[in-house]
Amino acid sequence: MVLLLATFPSCGKNKSAPTAAPASTAAHVQGTPHTDDVLNAWRNAGLAPEGFARVDPAPNSAFYCEHGVIRSVDTLVCEYTSEDALTRGAQQVKEGWARVDIHTGVILRAKRTTMVVVDRERREPSGKTISLLAKVFGKL
Repeated sequence: MVLLLATFPSCGKNKSAPTAAPASTAAHVQGTPHTDDVLNAWRNAGLAPEGFARVDPAPNSAFYCEHGVIRSVDTLVCEYTSEDALTRGAQQVKEGWARVDIHTGVILRAKRTTMVVVDRERREPSGKTISLLAKVFGKL
């Protein structure tokens, strides 16, 4: 698992070649946790993901992403088709973080799926929500 302090960069075009399931409104990358798996795990842990929707085009060289909020914390879950795409995506996130003032942010990976969470509004200074999100995500 990789841990980086950060925030969401601006969205960019998907630069990776799709090697996922056939294209559909719910296409996901095979061989890595899907966004649905992540959201269900958080729900089962007592967290309440709100407003999660597909981000199109997916940011950070990802193939599929969903963005929403959990307890006032911005959350982005992305699936990548390759290690190279994930490495580029993590780098793009770090570059985006370097351009803005972020109080608390984390990026983690489970196989080729990333979780990026940011407390932009400093509503959760204890970091308990981010810690719980990370704990549940780490078990996927």
